[in-house]
Amino acid sequence: MIRVLRLLPLVLLPACAFMPPAPPPPPAPVFIVPAGTEFVSQMLGYSQAVKLGPWVTVSAQPGFDIQKKGFPESFSDQVAAAFSNLRLVLESAGATMDDVVEITTYQLDMDQFFAVVDARNEAFGEHRPVWTAVGVKSLPLPSMQFQVSARAYVSTLRDDRPVEPSKEESSEPAAPPSPRTGPSPFGMRPGY
Repeated sequence: MIRVLRLLPLVLLPACAFMPPAPPPPPAPVFIVPAGTEFVSQMLGYSQAVKLGPWVTVSAQPGFDIQKKGFPESFSDQVAAAFSNLRLVLESAGATMDDVVEITTYQLDMDQFFAVVDARNEAFGEHRPVWTAVGVKSLPLPSMQFQVSARAYVSTLRDDRPVEPSKEESSEPAAPPSPRTGPSPFGMRPGY
């Protein structure tokens, strides 16, 4: 028995050499508070965004005008300011509007829905993240009419150059995307 126990380390040690290395530790979250928005973090006790690995989660951005330190009176101006604030927070986290995969909007007046569609189209251009629009009874401050939150995925393989087709692919041009047909609940508005 003692002889077997003496041989055991000689058998187990080489087997350990073939074990895969331990996985790397998960990334630590990075809390984002862009310059000019520190007062929000201090007053309300939250970060504008958190970056965890390739993911950036942005808290709901109100239509607050950072330069004027107040809310614009018009709904459309608040919506434009909210998307501008979203862009600022994303850039502070190393992301762009093109990295956004999901947005959620919160608005008091759903009759103003198409003002949000127009502002969203202006902010994102041809990029189309998934979107949930929520009509709410109230928002945190009486003068607040709109907020937008987002999730973005920042690829480490980001490359803005067009992808060249491989030699194995067909040399025939791809068929153009077909235009949308049929009735639309949104009256064939751009972006739908």
